[in-house]
Amino acid sequence: MELFCFDVDGTLRETGGEHRVPQSTIQALRLLKEKGHKIIVSTGRGYDSLCRTQILDIADFDGYVVNNGQLVLDSKRNVIEKHVMPVKTVHEVLDLANKLNLCVTLKMDKRLINKEPDQYVYETQRYFGNIIPEVREYDEKEDVYAICLYGPKGWDYAPYRQIAGLEVAPGLSTYADASIASVSKASGNEVFCKLFHTDGYIAFGDSQNDLKMFKNAKISICMGNGDILTKKIADYVTSDLEDDGILKACMHYGWIKEGDLDE
Repeated sequence: MELFCFDVDGTLRETGGEHRVPQSTIQALRLLKEKGHKIIVSTGRGYDSLCRTQILDIADFDGYVVNNGQLVLDSKRNVIEKHVMPVKTVHEVLDLANKLNLCVTLKMDKRLINKEPDQYVYETQRYFGNIIPEVREYDEKEDVYAICLYGPKGWDYAPYRQIAGLEVAPGLSTYADASIASVSKASGNEVFCKLFHTDGYIAFGDSQNDLKMFKNAKISICMGNGDILTKKIADYVTSDLEDDGILKACMHYGWIKEGDLDE
């Protein structure tokens, strides 16, 4: 039995356009399950955001790592592990964002954005097909699991990287994921390695928030549409997700055979 960990956007699901999940991807997930393997979602999305996609309906997932490892859920979506961002760190991010006149979204049970959306927010919204939260003040009463930073495409988010204990992973659009440095998709995946008694995990991803997950994986597979840095450290680069990338990678490694496709 193997444990397969799948990123969502740009890996399972298209970014932009119709945000489609290819039929070949759904087929691959079904076949992996039928062969007795475990499959989990490992995403930077929050649980609320994940629920607004079709991902929960495409396969019988064995667990979920959301917010880049800040929240780990079992197959019935009960909490296994939860990490929240220190209030001090949240204020440091908000203060810096306001100084830079940039937007940030706090990922909570009821999200907020610090100011009226700018072009970077709208571009990211189109990329993910997400809802833009309401503008309101952070009152320290709600748990913050992670933060979405916004800025120009290709920006390194260097000012935010100076905040102690904050991990910043730029995405393939006008945003970056900010999370607790000691927690990641990799640490979330390891929870399931222990739960399912596997000797490691196989990771599929496409962007910089997958780097730690790739570095700790038994086998790491980057989508053809992925980020250059992510491709560089991957064990294998498959075709684009729209070009049956997940199915082709599974066949490349022999997890799915040609004859399985006739079933």
